[in-house]
Amino acid sequence: MKWFFFFFFFVLILKCALDLSAQAGTRGDFCFIWYNMENLFYPENDSIPGDDEFTPGGPRHWTWSRYRKKLTAIAKVIIASGRGEAPELLALCEVENALVLEDLARHPILAPYHYHVLHKESRDHRGMDVACLIRSGRMKSYQWNTYPFKLPVRSTRDILHITLCLDSDTLDLFLLHLLSKYGGAGATAELRRNQAAQVVELMDSVYARRSRPLILAAGDFNEEYQGYSMEPFRAARFGGDSLRPLVPGPGIRTYKYRGRWRPIDQVLLIQSLNPGSVKVSGLNLPPLLTEDLKYGGIQPSRCYEGFLYRGGISDHLPLVVDFTTGLF
Repeated sequence: MKWFFFFFFFVLILKCALDLSAQAGTRGDFCFIWYNMENLFYPENDSIPGDDEFTPGGPRHWTWSRYRKKLTAIAKVIIASGRGEAPELLALCEVENALVLEDLARHPILAPYHYHVLHKESRDHRGMDVACLIRSGRMKSYQWNTYPFKLPVRSTRDILHITLCLDSDTLDLFLLHLLSKYGGAGATAELRRNQAAQVVELMDSVYARRSRPLILAAGDFNEEYQGYSMEPFRAARFGGDSLRPLVPGPGIRTYKYRGRWRPIDQVLLIQSLNPGSVKVSGLNLPPLLTEDLKYGGIQPSRCYEGFLYRGGISDHLPLVVDFTTGLF
C-alpha cells in the first residue's frame, strides 16, 4: 500500500509539472515563486492576540491535521512550479513565524532541496510576515535585511530585501505585502501610497550603489497597478530607468474578489533589464482552483471562507518568475 501512495504522488507531481510547463514554457536558469499563503499560522497560541482564532481551541479550529495537510499541499505546489527542478527561491507572505517555515523546509517533499529560512519577526498586529526559503547552494552568495514601514497609525509586516549573486550579476529583490483594504479601500489607500513611496526610496538607494543595477520588486500590493496607491511606483525614475510591471499573460490573475479577478500580486522591475532575461507566469493548475458557486466560473481554492474551513490551499494563486542569467 505504501508503494502505491508514493507512485500516485509521483504521477501527480509529474502531471502538475507538465501542465505548468505548457503554461509557462521553458524554465529559466534561476526560478522563484511569489505566493500569498493565506494565514499560514502555527497551531499553537503565543503572545500575539492576532493568532488566537488560528489555534485548535479557537473559532477557526485550526488543528494540527489541517496544518499538516496545508503544508503538504504547498510543498506539492512548490515542486510543480519548478517544472522538474525545485525553485531556487520561495518568496512567501502571510506566514506567522519561523516555525512554519522550518516545518515547510523540513517537509519530506522539500527536504532534499535543503532550503534555508530567511525570516525576521515584524511588528505586524496579526503576526503575519513576509519571508523566504532559499536554496543557498544554487547561487554564489546572498545577503538579506528587513526594513519596517514608517506609518503614522499602525504596524504592519516589513519589507524583505535580498541581494543575490547570480553568475557575474547581482540581483536585488524586494519582497513586500502592502496593507490590505480591510475597512474599505479609502481607509488605507493613503497608507499604501506611503508604503509604495518608502519602497521606491529604498530601491533608489540601491540603484545608486550598483554599477549595473538589476532590481526587482515582487509582492501582494493589495492594489492593481493603475490604482491610486501605486502612483509612486509608476512615477519612479532611477537615473534614466523606470519601473515597469511584468504581465504574466492574458487572463492570468492571482486573486478573485466579488466575482472579479484582480492582479494585485505583481512583479515590477527596473526597465534596464534585458526584456528577454525575465518572465512571469501564472500557476493556474486544477488542484489550486475550485468552482465559484456565487459568481460563476472558477476561483482559488481557499483554506477558509470566513470562519468556515474549506480545505483548500490559499485564496491567492502563485506567480512564477524565471530568469535567464546569460541575458542580463
